[in-house]
Amino acid sequence: GLLREAFAKTDGKLSANTNIDLEDGMVHYFTTQETTTSTPNIRYNSSKSLNNMMNINDAITVTIITVAAAAGYSAQVTIDGGSISEQWVGGSAPSAGGDDGRDIYTYNIIKTADATFLVIVNVVNAT
Repeated sequence: GLLREAFAKTDGKLSANTNIDLEDGMVHYFTTQETTTSTPNIRYNSSKSLNNMMNINDAITVTIITVAAAAGYSAQVTIDGGSISEQWVGGSAPSAGGDDGRDIYTYNIIKTADATFLVIVNVVNAT
């Protein structure tokens, strides 16, 4: 059959709703244009950590879609509230958002040890 998934829609902006609860899906869409920088916090939900929900050598892909604005972008991410050293496709984190359309962040997250994640991030602007 058709492999499909519902997505989490937030009528707001990422910078005002930074907790990304994967219990709600792997794709998160924010409908309000960004106005500032934000740091998404990827977790399973408010009572279960992503670390506890993943096994070592598990991998997931999380997509966050925002309404683009030059002043609104995400240059960092946290997992379960903890800092992560991301690796960015293209070599560096963004310093601005797109001028219009949608900014799409794709996080490839690989659990390499307990509470240790390799996070490879790609961001593109779709107009």
